[in-house]
Amino acid sequence: MGFFMEFDSTNNILRVTLEGPVTDATLSGAYAAAAGYVVLHGPCRGIVDLSKVTKFEVSTTLIQEQAEGASAFPNGYLRIFVAPTNFLYGMARMFELLCQENRPDLRVVRTMDEAHHLLRVESPEFVAVS
Repeated sequence: MGFFMEFDSTNNILRVTLEGPVTDATLSGAYAAAAGYVVLHGPCRGIVDLSKVTKFEVSTTLIQEQAEGASAFPNGYLRIFVAPTNFLYGMARMFELLCQENRPDLRVVRTMDEAHHLLRVESPEFVAVS
């Protein structure tokens, strides 16, 4: 599958964790799943966790399309990419810059602690969702 999702209902945060090798199909699937969750369960804040990614083979075409398209999370709800490696951090920052006008609530950090700090939560309790 390449990703899994968890939700913290107390803090209204959906976390999407990508793992292993990430391809266009993996990223597209994770995006569709997150967007579907938000449609069914209402708007929420989001974390996209890239810390378990072992290989990133996503085309620049898909990154551009995702940046130009609608966000899975509505504006007004903070969404954060956690990208610990230099390469993933650079890719996430590039995405942030490409979509800064239509996603003003997107941030990129290196650690989950930084993400929790930005979201103003201390001990989120995530539960797996399908």
